[in-house]
Amino acid sequence: MPYFRALAFVAALVGAFVFLVPVQALARRRDWAVQHRIQTSFCRAVCAAIGIKVTPIGALPARGPRFVVANHVSWTDIIALASLYPLTFLAKSEVAHWPVLGFLARLQGTVFVPRSSRKDIPAVNAALCNALRKGRDIVVFPEGTSSDGAAVLPFKPAHFDAIQNFDGVLAVTPVAISYMDGAQAIDVGWYGDMTFLPHLWSLMKRGGVECRIAFCEATDAGGKDRKRLANETEAQVRAKLTKMRT
Repeated sequence: MPYFRALAFVAALVGAFVFLVPVQALARRRDWAVQHRIQTSFCRAVCAAIGIKVTPIGALPARGPRFVVANHVSWTDIIALASLYPLTFLAKSEVAHWPVLGFLARLQGTVFVPRSSRKDIPAVNAALCNALRKGRDIVVFPEGTSSDGAAVLPFKPAHFDAIQNFDGVLAVTPVAISYMDGAQAIDVGWYGDMTFLPHLWSLMKRGGVECRIAFCEATDAGGKDRKRLANETEAQVRAKLTKMRT
């Protein structure tokens, strides 16, 4: 079965480069609505290929744009979320240079942030705010890194500044992500000094992974500074994860 998953994964990537990339590049350039369907369909195919079943619990608010704040377990969080909704992600700048996945991230309009440079944060936040003004839904992982998913790391408030200059209705939506094998939470993270291909092969061999994505109630950002928003959304995500695992 893992060999079949590996073959399906390669086939999905090859198919994307041959058929989807040219269409998606044109669709994004001309802002065609089909770009969103391409993104979600491709991510569903990749999740199926590597053996991840995505289970949504609840949904995003019907009215957008949405500023989604989620805990971060692994790179698979991105494809799992994007299999449900057409989303724009904030990612560390290293992702842009990853083989294959980096190219696809750039194609989807991902906003990249240099992890070691605080002076670039205002420019990144301005780019996020501009994307919100265009009606795009943004996903931020405020922990700033991936982990084994056992606990929620402190939410860093830096990128909550992106919504301070946004004029209009905005849904700040905390989201809890957990990977499960039945009733047991499991570690599928890629972090530390792990190398990617052994990690990916381990994930394919495991198979049968359920990614539960629980949407919390939207938070009103009015009159709240970035630290308060970070603390409130972190508490919501932490509580939702506890509920999902009990």
